[in-house]
Amino acid sequence: YTPGLGAGSMIAMSGHTDPYEVERLGLPSRQRRLADGLPITLATPLTASTNAGAAIAILAPPPSPSLPPVAGSEKDPHLHFAHGGTADFRGRDGAYYNFFSAPGFSVNVKTEDATFRLHGGKLTVDGSFITEVHVVARVGGAKRKWANASCWAAEFNEFNTGWKLVNGTCGGAGGHSQYAFGLMGVKICEELTIRVAYSHVTFSIPGWTVKARGNHVFDRIRGPAHRLDLSFIARGDAPARSLPHGLIGQSYSTPGMREGAVDAYPAHRRIATTAQAEGAIEGIAANYEVGWAHATHFAFSRFNGVEGVSADLPTGGDGQSASGASAVGR
Repeated sequence: YTPGLGAGSMIAMSGHTDPYEVERLGLPSRQRRLADGLPITLATPLTASTNAGAAIAILAPPPSPSLPPVAGSEKDPHLHFAHGGTADFRGRDGAYYNFFSAPGFSVNVKTEDATFRLHGGKLTVDGSFITEVHVVARVGGAKRKWANASCWAAEFNEFNTGWKLVNGTCGGAGGHSQYAFGLMGVKICEELTIRVAYSHVTFSIPGWTVKARGNHVFDRIRGPAHRLDLSFIARGDAPARSLPHGLIGQSYSTPGMREGAVDAYPAHRRIATTAQAEGAIEGIAANYEVGWAHATHFAFSRFNGVEGVSADLPTGGDGQSASGASAVGR
């Protein structure tokens, strides 16, 4: 046997166009006998004749499948992008921003100003945190039902969980189902699935998963007591099909690393954060503001776009229609 040959190996033989996969080596134990070599069992039959003793070449194994790219934000907020790179994002107090926009799927966040301490109280930071996450989806295939869901940092308790963390609607207006739940709750609205596991809220549709993690604002002076950190996870060829946009989403549509403006935190005294992800995003932060929690229209919206087609800007709509409805209030 050629060194390195084993079950699962791909081999090439002279006179054969395609490679073969080795299913196993040798014969069942009851049939073995002393010989110069033992047979090779292939996963598929030979497509051409081969003489006994013919040489084989072991092909390099295929590369291990890479992990799906993950992007998101954490803390006050620091953005990290799908193919590498970081930026800081202050936002505007009380404003809603689109973080992710794809055909039939959109994610907005709300930023709120806060003052807190770092470095054991030596540094005071006037910054911001993400305090709300709002998801909009068209579900039900050709029915294009309106579905939305919201996660609220203000509903997290001292144990970093809660019983009213999520609410929304499934099917839009006209008496369709409204829901609200928290710890260990699950809601399935056609293709959209929402789950709460302690401090994590997960929103999943085919191709994409968004996770919102609640956490405390530590050493807080003023502003929100809890924050939300976000992760966006792609599955399969969703980025190539969706060509998403938004402050985070656009990093899935191009392969390069994105590096943007970051705030320099001194060791002590006071700092006011100002970075708005300049240099890492298309346009400026104001281009990503949306008018309300579940709006889908902004300068680079992909919500009403078509998968596999990159639309000219601006695109999208305001997310309201005869079947549209916003989530119920907290």
